Amino acid sequence: MQPSVNSAFDNRGEELKAKGIKESEIVRMQKLAGITVEEDAKLSVGHTDDESGMLRKDLYLIGKNAVELHKMIKELPDSDFPHWWQSKIIKSKEYIEGAKNYLEAELSDKEVVVSPDMKDDDPSGVS
Repeated sequence: MQPSVNSAFDNRGEELKAKGIKESEIVRMQKLAGITVEEDAKLSVGHTDDESGMLRKDLYLIGKNAVELHKMIKELPDSDFPHWWQSKIIKSKEYIEGAKNYLEAELSDKEVVVSPDMKDDDPSGVS
């Protein structure tokens, strides 16, 4: 839930209660001031996430850095990179692929149909 325009004053009710003002009087003053307080707002800490926007920004930066790294590596002669560094690139690729695959599956309306030749009757993985 997004805080109201008057979010700085939403928690004033608690302060007024501490001063001995009745809750009915507080509600009346809030209505007069145009402050709407819902039950969820009482649990809110005044923080609203823009998760989609934050994720898009992160993905943009990941892509930008990936392109820059690609250009840097392209300009280098064939060399041996440290294993810890290569591991970071490989893990990043796997994490991004995993996130993409998860979202594709969640957004897909199709059910996965397993054909008889796709069945794995041998869970050991040997066959």
